[in-house]
Order: sequence, then C-alpha cells, then structure tokens
Amino acid sequence: MKQFLIILAMFFSFFSEKRTPGVSLFLEDSSGTETVAFQQTGEQGKASFGFLDGGSYRLLVEFPQQNGKWVKEKRRHSILTKAAYNSRNNTYYYQGKEGYFSLKFSGLKKIDQENFRPVFREVRLEEDIQINVLQFQALKKGGQINISVRTLTAARFKKKVEKAENDISMLSVPGIK
Repeated sequence: MKQFLIILAMFFSFFSEKRTPGVSLFLEDSSGTETVAFQQTGEQGKASFGFLDGGSYRLLVEFPQQNGKWVKEKRRHSILTKAAYNSRNNTYYYQGKEGYFSLKFSGLKKIDQENFRPVFREVRLEEDIQINVLQFQALKKGGQINISVRTLTAARFKKKVEKAENDISMLSVPGIK
C-alpha cells in the first residue's frame, strides 16, 4: 500500500509542475543602475550566472504568461500571498497574473549566506513588469548561482506556500524600485 501511495504522489507531482523555458532573468548591481548579465531559461527551465565579481547584486525576473490549468484558480485554492520563500530548500514561490511559479536556487559558490535575501518588489517598465526576487552578495571573484524555474498549479502553489510559512510579500513593498 505504501508503494502505491509513493507512486501516486510522484505521478501527481509530475502533472502539477512543469519546467518553464523562456523566463528572462536580469542580474543587476545592487543600485539597479547597471545590468550585469542576462539569461533566459532553457528547455529544462534552468539558467546559471557564474564568474561573478565580488559585490552586491539583485535578481529580476520577467515571467512568461501561462494559460490553461497553470493560471486557473478555484475558490478553495485562493491565497493572498504573492511571494514566499522556503529557506530549507532555497525555493522562492511567486503568484501573479502570469501564473504560479517556483524558483529554486542552487550551486551557490562564493555567495555570502547572511546577505542572501529573498525579496518581493515589482519594477514597472514601459510595457513589462519585472519582479525583484533576490538580493545577494558575492564574496569574491568567481561567485556562482544556479536557478531552476517551474510553473505550478494553484493547488500546488497553495500547498507549497503554506509549508514555507515565510510570506515575503508582507515584508516587502510592491511597486518600489
């Protein structure tokens, strides 16, 4: 019976998350005046920033518009949280008009763990909205961070956010650059 439940749980998670290619990631200096690097997630929904010089950075994300079950929300899945962070597995969760997403940070090399801060700030451009999701500091030359982006269903997002218990959208001020 336990084996059946494990297989069923794996089957369910396979259909409630998908890799997300085409997510635009902008790495800027901490003041936001200079774009240091730009990446788009590949077919596997992954991107990496490596060989970073020592200094402070912020990560901005432009999420692609999703459709179908990836944006539909039932009343029982409704949640007010816009962004949450699970520090145990370095995963950031975001809900917007584009859909529901998770960003998993890994491969942190030469990154100051004390100054690794998930944030939620909307940066409005002429036509697009970028979400500032992370501020961090590379300790010295050769810093690295890997990012894996997945699209979630509303039910999966709610479940993950309730486990995270760290609502970033309440701590940050939306709309401030």
